[in-house]
Amino acid sequence: MAIVHPEYNANTFDNDVALLLLSSRVLFTDFIKPVCLASATSTFFTGTASWVTGWGRIGDGIPLPTPGELMEVKIPVVGSRQCFCEYCFINITENMICAGLNEGGKGGCQGDSGGPMVSNDGSVYVQSGVVSFGVPCAVPRFPTVFARVSQYQDWITNHTGVENMPGFVTFTSPGTDSDLHERPGQQASAR
Repeated sequence: MAIVHPEYNANTFDNDVALLLLSSRVLFTDFIKPVCLASATSTFFTGTASWVTGWGRIGDGIPLPTPGELMEVKIPVVGSRQCFCEYCFINITENMICAGLNEGGKGGCQGDSGGPMVSNDGSVYVQSGVVSFGVPCAVPRFPTVFARVSQYQDWITNHTGVENMPGFVTFTSPGTDSDLHERPGQQASAR
């Protein structure tokens, strides 16, 4: 059973998240392990190292070659203001987080949608995002856009209940986020 966020907008991709109720338990192994979810108090500053995994295309129009092994790419978080400026034709909301290289070439691609973006906090991996969209596949200056997991802690908890509540942890990025101070070409304004 799928529970789609009630405020999902197919035109803007805002609230692009859903929960799945599995028909049987997942057996954890050395190769299948749970990931912690980013709590509402988490911070993912510009440059935070992140990993995206998926079985999608490996380039624009280039399918994953046989035998179809899970792919992984390491990309940094791109600040919301910079991402907003790059995607001037679509609103990057507080429910989204972006990651990618300015020169492109690495990121989510067609077929990766719904996959995780995680960051490492010591020995713990924390899921910060869910692949949502991009232009079309790791194009320069257009980072991949993800649903920001930390924005959905209450919604997830309300649907999973206390007995099945996932493990939320606070991820705290080191340093300060220069992206929050100003947009390119604009003076800083008080928040």
